[in-house]
Amino acid sequence: MNMIIKPLDVFLKWALVALAIAMIITVTWQVFSRYALRAPSSLTEEVARFQLIWLGLLGAVYTFRNRMHVGIDVLVTPLKGRARIAAELASLIACAVFAILILIYGGSRLVGLTYELDQTSAALGIRMAYIYAIIPISGLLICIYSVHFMLDALLHGKVHQPSEVSVPAIQEEV
Repeated sequence: MNMIIKPLDVFLKWALVALAIAMIITVTWQVFSRYALRAPSSLTEEVARFQLIWLGLLGAVYTFRNRMHVGIDVLVTPLKGRARIAAELASLIACAVFAILILIYGGSRLVGLTYELDQTSAALGIRMAYIYAIIPISGLLICIYSVHFMLDALLHGKVHQPSEVSVPAIQEEV
């Protein structure tokens, strides 16, 4: 499983960094062109919106990977041993079911519908299906990480804490 997880971690980190940098450049250009040049770019608002969609959904995957997502620890923290592993598995199964039903299934239907209807963006004229494709992609990534955490819990009895799973900083890999 680590053969899948490690490259996925690297891809996810670099994709988030690239999206954040691209968004900063896009918004900076929008502000500069609007106020300094007095000729606002008609494309940058839409580009920034699409970058924010992708950044938000991939950021949710990164948050899930690092176990920093919203959770109610009051019931789980006092648990020990098998009860804690059972609670961990129940949580991971609930996350995977959500990802499968809402993100993968629902997102795929949205992508298919917008593709079928040939819905395009107003300023860029690109198909909205390409923008919405990040929804099922993020669901798939969450499912992969859920399976990874479930296998750790079942095979090794390991319940991950946020501080234990954080993905190494980018500088460490360079």
